[in-house]
Formats: sequence, structure tokens, C-alpha cells
Amino acid sequence: MGRYLSLPILIIVVVLQSTLVPKIRVGGGGPDILLMVVLSWTMLAGLEEGLVWALVAGILQDLVSGLPTGTTALALVVVAGLTSFILGTVSPKNLVLPPVVLGIGTVLYELLLGIILAVLGRLSVMGQLGDISYVLTYITLPTLLFNVI
Repeated sequence: MGRYLSLPILIIVVVLQSTLVPKIRVGGGGPDILLMVVLSWTMLAGLEEGLVWALVAGILQDLVSGLPTGTTALALVVVAGLTSFILGTVSPKNLVLPPVVLGIGTVLYELLLGIILAVLGRLSVMGQLGDISYVLTYITLPTLLFNVI
């Protein structure tokens, strides 16, 4: 059932991510709804469906954001895959593990995306090659706080 729901749900999430989230940013970071949905679905449905959601979500996000197609998908697939390999499926009644996974997943996702974009020559902050302390302080930290909350 998750595969049939993935496209309409992920299209709605990508639209919200690209229209609503930029209005509620703190610094350069804001909630990453797409990452939260993909990791949540991976914890609930398992590896196979989580990877499908990560791939579809990443490609949709890249098409909307203008990033090279596959960059977000690669980062999401790696984070979703690691989440599933380490945890397997998580009970919906578990209220402690999801915020921890979202916190660790957010940091890992932001770092992977930064590395991928740096390798492709697309990571720039204020016209220069991205300074890791700037990215961690003004993008990753606010995103991490939003995602965990």
C-alpha cells in the first residue's frame, strides 16, 4: 500500500517543502518535511518501501529545487538505508526512538548532501566554497532543532 500512496503524498510534501518551509526558516535552516516523512515511513514500513519513498522523494525534490537530479535522492537513500539496517522497523507506539533517529538522520543527511554538492562543485555559501562551520551553525543546527521538535 505504501508504494501506491508514495507519489501523491510525496508530491504534496515537496510542494509544502518548497512553498511553506522557506517562510519559516531560522538562519538558513528550517524543517525538512521531506526527510521527516521518508525516515518516518522507513521506520514504520521497512527497508524496501523506505528506499522507494527516498528515491521518489529525492528526485521530486531535485526537480523542484534545481539541484542536479539524484543528489537529494542519493542522500535520502543512504540515510533511509542506514536507518533500516540499524533499526529495522519501529513500533508506532515508540515515542523515544523517532526523534533520536530524526536528529541523527538530519545531521547525516545534511553532511551527505553537502559532500555530494561539494564534489559536484555546487556547494557555495555567499559566493565562496562552503565553510563547514557556517553550514553547521546556520543551516544544520536550525534544521536539526526543527526536525527533532
